[in-house]
Amino acid sequence: MTTRSTRLAIAAALCACMASAAWANPHRLDDSASHTVPPNVQMQWLPLTPGQAFAGGMEATLRVNVRIDTRDWVGRSGRIYMVLPRDQASTVEAVWSTQGRLQAGRLTSGERTLVYAGQITSPTLEDQLQVRLRSAPDWVSNSRRLSFHFELDVD
Repeated sequence: MTTRSTRLAIAAALCACMASAAWANPHRLDDSASHTVPPNVQMQWLPLTPGQAFAGGMEATLRVNVRIDTRDWVGRSGRIYMVLPRDQASTVEAVWSTQGRLQAGRLTSGERTLVYAGQITSPTLEDQLQVRLRSAPDWVSNSRRLSFHFELDVD
């Protein structure tokens, strides 16, 4: 590569990075009408199984009735992500299936994952998730609130 083409490649890469950063402007969505069934879940110890990431950890299953307020975004296209911020406690893995409005998926503490992409056509986005939560054996709390939330990146 010549020096000029190297500079052009670097400039193009920087423009692409700046453009993607400008588009990645997440808006936190109101999901306060969502609720879990049961409202409080007791984690249970898993049997020791060598070779598994969460061997000997804790597990719980629950249903989440998701209701996301999207009224400000009707007619717009975008991507909705479920987010689980990292906290000071043990890492948690969530794996879920859905009734079909949102995408099934997997998420661990400190990540976000895509659950919807496309045009927002109604003032609320609703689905029911069957969720399995898992934690490593370093789970130390009798009570812990997981702060899942949803973010929208508008196209």
